[in-house]
Amino acid sequence: MIFAPTLGYFDQIRMIVKKKTSLGFNSVTCAILLFSNILRIFFWLGKRFDMTLLFQSIAMITAMLLLLYTVIRYKPIASFNPLTRVDSSSSISFIEDEDIIEVDNQKSSFWAWDHFLDYFNCLLAYTTLIALLYLIFHQYNAFIEALGFLSLGIESTLPVPQILTNLKHKNVDGFSWVILASWFLGDGFKAFYFLYTQSPIQFVVCAILQLSFDTIIVGQFLIYSSPILKKWLGIQDNYESIA
Repeated sequence: MIFAPTLGYFDQIRMIVKKKTSLGFNSVTCAILLFSNILRIFFWLGKRFDMTLLFQSIAMITAMLLLLYTVIRYKPIASFNPLTRVDSSSSISFIEDEDIIEVDNQKSSFWAWDHFLDYFNCLLAYTTLIALLYLIFHQYNAFIEALGFLSLGIESTLPVPQILTNLKHKNVDGFSWVILASWFLGDGFKAFYFLYTQSPIQFVVCAILQLSFDTIIVGQFLIYSSPILKKWLGIQDNYESIA
């Protein structure tokens, strides 16, 4: 129960290390789980529900830090948009100025840094901010409930970055099917559990929304993993940029 949700991510680490590249995996997935589970820990401090869920959040944060470190370590060298041209007289390829600007902008964007310490400092600042807010407002029940809803809302968007990455690359290479299986089965169970126990409508809506996103990725796996379907639909791989 505590470590089960993290198993798929350790398979993702194994895959990245084996291929020596994190291309195909969107690191925003780590951000979503880190931000949501940090919130959930403070939610637990204010509401003191099942301790298993507290330890589950701690385990997930640990797994995400390991995965994030691996993603950064094996981050591909910034690839440029292949609008590159080759001078036929000298056979020397050069890169368009706008492509350089595009990559520079990507490097400077949020959660697209090159060093693990930058991510760690961001998480430290985020945790400090939540801790200060908790110290000020922890006596208000509405604030504690808001932490729970915000945590759940952030986590419900978990599959979205990977959906966008798969669409951009027209491929699912680099993304672990074990993670997808854990998402799909886990979210399906959550949706059933929330409906069965008549949990608040917010929990039900978030679980169903997340399961819907999972279903989209399943469809992407079926389409992008089949050469016949890709050829029939006229889909070509596109690894022009880094996830």
